[in-house]
Amino acid sequence: MCLLHYCLSSSLARCPHPSSTCSQQASTHEPPSPSPSFEDDELLGQILFASLPPRPGSYCSTCAAMSGGTGQKLTYATTVVAGVASLSATLVSIVSIWLQTKNYRKPLLQRYVVRILLMVPIYSISSWISLVSFTAAQFVDPIRDIYEAFTIYTFFQLLINYLGGERSLIIMTHGRAPVSHLWPLNHVLNPVDISDPYTFLAIKRGILQYAWLKPVLGISAVVMKATGTYQEGYIGVSSGYFWSGLIYNISVSLSLYSLGLFWVCMHDDLKPFRPVPKFLCIKLVIFASYWQGFALSILVWLGAIPDDVKGYTPDNLAAAIQDALICIEMPIFAVAHWYAFSWHDFADNRLSAARMPVLYACRDAFGPRDLIEDSKETFSGDKYKYRHFDASDRIMAHEDSKSRLARLKAGMRYERGGKGKYWLPSPGEINEQTSLLRGESSRDRAQMTHEDVDEDPMMDADMENLYRKAKKLEFGDWNYPVITANKP
Repeated sequence: MCLLHYCLSSSLARCPHPSSTCSQQASTHEPPSPSPSFEDDELLGQILFASLPPRPGSYCSTCAAMSGGTGQKLTYATTVVAGVASLSATLVSIVSIWLQTKNYRKPLLQRYVVRILLMVPIYSISSWISLVSFTAAQFVDPIRDIYEAFTIYTFFQLLINYLGGERSLIIMTHGRAPVSHLWPLNHVLNPVDISDPYTFLAIKRGILQYAWLKPVLGISAVVMKATGTYQEGYIGVSSGYFWSGLIYNISVSLSLYSLGLFWVCMHDDLKPFRPVPKFLCIKLVIFASYWQGFALSILVWLGAIPDDVKGYTPDNLAAAIQDALICIEMPIFAVAHWYAFSWHDFADNRLSAARMPVLYACRDAFGPRDLIEDSKETFSGDKYKYRHFDASDRIMAHEDSKSRLARLKAGMRYERGGKGKYWLPSPGEINEQTSLLRGESSRDRAQMTHEDVDEDPMMDADMENLYRKAKKLEFGDWNYPVITANKP
């Protein structure tokens, strides 16, 4: 499904000029078309590989020089209705984001909710811009495609923080039976034990790689177009278009499969947090354009879309219909997001929970530092070791889990028939299991100074500013968040 998602979606992103106009320009840089005896194969290839990268850069030079977009030949009323719908969806989403920042009580969760809510305005605005301007669409569409990848990762992070964070998740699942892979990989791969830190790291890497690979593919497409090696629409080993499409399909398929695998492992634990409407909203927005594009591509292939519309070929008309439909559908998705990601989920009336100021909330929600730091930790993998994710209780790993033997190899030992456990020291490490003869020497202890002991920790400047403001309030600190991230 993911392969079709990528390969079929942007056969609709063609130039709206008659085919004769664009073909004259394309003939200067595209390889010659196959012989007439392979027309059906060429048409099938256009359907299967007409979307790399989706939409950005898929316009000819004549289109880019004109101010009109895919909807330049549509009726004025259609363009206005699409614009009003796009504006309505944007306003609803902005109000929803404002309510989240105005009631910013759980930063560890709401920062991801705000980022997800921003997806609807980006989709609606980019689709309407494609209707009215090719030039502007070339700049806006890459942002939409990159943000789509970022949203998948953001939703994954939201689910993790619902469960209290990565350490809490891994410890909570310790002792559970492994879960089978999704069909048909369950017949090939071993069951998944998400309580194993390395297994969890592999799932997380599978999701995160798409968010970082998508911008790289976009930049590489621009470079290949500038050097004349992209050859858009041509399927061959010398075409950068073909290889970029292949890499994209592998990446998005791996990302979505990893997200689905995580969902299968943790769906029972996520039930108190209403994850189903949230998951559906994200899937519907991301794949709405795909399913519509798929249907319109089939209609073009079957000849059901007319080719006698003045100024349009069937592909170009399908692109205009696609952009208009997305604009009209976005208000529905905006309302659905309002319900699925309501700020009421984070306002617990049983607690006198304070909120973060709007300015601080916006900075927290749109700041990229957490993404950058998490990406570094994920790809380095230094912190995902058995010792760092060991529970203090005496629960043993499930008998079907391979992590039990892996933990023993890493240095964990059971005692008193499994009623207790301890870790052997790593090379150079000193703990309660280390011989006293290997402890710290008196000379090393004597080097400690009073300055080291009495040194005052420095608070963050912004944190100190919040404290100073709180002390001036008549009824105390009403402006500070209560961190209860894992409470439904």
